[in-house]
Amino acid sequence: MKVWAAKDTYQKLLPTIYQFWHTYGSDIQSGAVVLSAIAAFAIIRSTRQNGRRRNTMDLILHQESDRDLIEARAAFNELKAGEVKLATYAKPETKNSEQAQTIRKILNLHELTAVAIEEGVIDERVYRRWFNTTYIKDYVAVEAYILEARRTYENPKAFCEFEKMAKRWKSDKSWYAKPSWLQRKSEAFARLRRA
Repeated sequence: MKVWAAKDTYQKLLPTIYQFWHTYGSDIQSGAVVLSAIAAFAIIRSTRQNGRRRNTMDLILHQESDRDLIEARAAFNELKAGEVKLATYAKPETKNSEQAQTIRKILNLHELTAVAIEEGVIDERVYRRWFNTTYIKDYVAVEAYILEARRTYENPKAFCEFEKMAKRWKSDKSWYAKPSWLQRKSEAFARLRRA
């Protein structure tokens, strides 16, 4: 008796399942595809973020351990603290001096970093947490040098990425706070339009 009842229930359930799948099956499949796509995009985004952070850490470790950069940084700090204005080393008669080369080495490093941040190669937030004060102080110290170098080399765009980034960092007092979702999206859209 129980066997017949189970068989009868099974025979009634099978058409119901078939009808349900026939009615909603394509929606369930579409939903699964959409969820899979969302998961794939989330994984790609996370991988890209981790890659940028790793690139940033590699750059920071390189800057903190490379002997030539450490020596150039020390010489640059001495020049900043010295009595001679840094703009003096951008003039035509001193542009090939050792001091001018030291200043350009540090400025080129800052320029390259600004470009890498703008292009999304390195993570601005991680880099800024490590170098914020130094980056801004370096810009303040070399602001007159940059203007004189642009005249000397007849290149109005010299160190413009560094200048733009340093000015933005200097005016941004709430940089440590995470931007809102809407602000991140609008900034990304603005960068996309500029590209």
